[in-house]
Amino acid sequence: MANTPGCDPLQQPFEDVIRAFKSDLNNDSLYGELLKTKTVDEVYDLTDKLQEEQAKKGHLRHLSKIQPFLEGLDSYAGVIEVFMQAKPDILALIWGPIKLLLQWTSVLKASFDAIINTTAEIGDLLPEFREVSKLFTHYREIKEVLVLFMKDIFSFYLIALKFFSSSRWKIVFESIWPTQKKKIGVVTQHINRLTLLLRNEVRLEHIQAEYHARNRALEHFERTEKHHRQQEYESIRTNVSPKTYDDVTYHLQSRLLAGTEKWLLRDATFQRWLESSETSMRLLWLQGIPGSGKTYLSCAITGQTRRQGITLVSFLTHALKATTSALSIMHSLIFQLSDEDDDLQEILCQSGKDNLKRNIETAACLLTKLLASVGPVYVIIDGVDEIEELERHRLLIELLHLSETCQSTKILVSSRPEADITKLLEEKASKIRVDHRNSGSLQKFVTDSTQRWCEERHFFPEAEAEIRRLLAPLASKAKGMFFYGRVLARINGLNPPALKAKARKLLGWIECSPTPMTIQEMEQALVVDINNVDNDARVLSSLNLVKICGSIVEVVDDYVQFVHFTVRE
Repeated sequence: MANTPGCDPLQQPFEDVIRAFKSDLNNDSLYGELLKTKTVDEVYDLTDKLQEEQAKKGHLRHLSKIQPFLEGLDSYAGVIEVFMQAKPDILALIWGPIKLLLQWTSVLKASFDAIINTTAEIGDLLPEFREVSKLFTHYREIKEVLVLFMKDIFSFYLIALKFFSSSRWKIVFESIWPTQKKKIGVVTQHINRLTLLLRNEVRLEHIQAEYHARNRALEHFERTEKHHRQQEYESIRTNVSPKTYDDVTYHLQSRLLAGTEKWLLRDATFQRWLESSETSMRLLWLQGIPGSGKTYLSCAITGQTRRQGITLVSFLTHALKATTSALSIMHSLIFQLSDEDDDLQEILCQSGKDNLKRNIETAACLLTKLLASVGPVYVIIDGVDEIEELERHRLLIELLHLSETCQSTKILVSSRPEADITKLLEEKASKIRVDHRNSGSLQKFVTDSTQRWCEERHFFPEAEAEIRRLLAPLASKAKGMFFYGRVLARINGLNPPALKAKARKLLGWIECSPTPMTIQEMEQALVVDINNVDNDARVLSSLNLVKICGSIVEVVDDYVQFVHFTVRE
């Protein structure tokens, strides 16, 4: 072998590989841990220790299978150390990763077998580097060969380290590892091809060409796997057709009166629930009478939780209760969580997708697995009381199970304190009673609404003062109910008086009519004069119901109704 030339030019390509490895690993703490292992003897010490521990437990693994891998790496390190006068970091990165991988995976039989079998496959393919180095007569050639092998070995390490360094790897191992193994397989194939080329004394340009082909194969594998997964995921998503709430969230956020949520955000109970490290409080029940602002508060809470972690929401409504089930809510949460995460999509695609659409146990099990794979996650379910009692019972049972099993998941339920809901949540959830605490919010709502009204109408000073005096007690009379405030503010503010009387009639008919009235029936009823029954009453103009009564009413298929069933109550 020729004399070793100057150190820096020869070591530079290896240092470039190390820098790329460190950058791709993107974990300074883990990188520092890898550098602590300096020799193969430390790896053998670990395998001896693992053998002893497993023998005591009666499930001895065949650690001898990794012998070819360790011997191959030892041969490689020997060539680098002697031939290249390598720096300690290069050798540490040869031994540190395999030691950590053996250490991490030993806690689970399947993962330990997986890493042993993978290293055994690679070990069988590695050449005897000391013998191979004799095939080359120039330093540049052997240097290039060693660099190419280092890139392949580090590629294997990167794939495995990134997977097993995740705190959730034990949960997702069965779902995600097969794909990681396929990716390692691409690297393994190229190690094999590179070894065959070396043994045939092929020229360096052929080796480099093979390495470029290897890079292309890896890129093709990643693109193909991602494309197939996305196709399968979208197929499942289309089949399940989960409900999304982005439009509802936007609608609520655009109408949320700034400041009305401050009392809740400052509440000590809420603060404990919001704190992700406070795992003793994972279920919060936001309860209150109809129309007390629970939905808007739930919307405001999402603004806080999105700063803390992933947030999943469901805003349930009485109008859609016929199509809302515990299963459909589970579907929505599952796809909200997985839509932006490739690993979670992989888990979903590997799950029992055939039963996902029709089986709530399958959906709940999948959601639990997904939640356990990430964190922290905040789940906000508003309007639980607005769906069928049987469905909300199923939903609450599953939410209670989630709160018990998923340590990093915080759940908020918002509803009226209905008897069936109270029975399930009374002893399990921390509670905040909205209508006992929202007087300040109601006052702000009345004050701001009055101010806007006065600015729009340009009342004379005396009239404005009288209006403000009359509306001043409105908040205290509302008894925690925003709907009451909205209704009275709307009706009492109508001018002229005849319009106010018309609005009162319309609301009374909507409430008291034994059957829903159409818009045409409302128009006819308004022109009837009970004091002059012989009068030829005719409708001369169409009725703009929303303009008169405000947004608390709506017309659906020509029938007039309240927008929310609690207006009636």
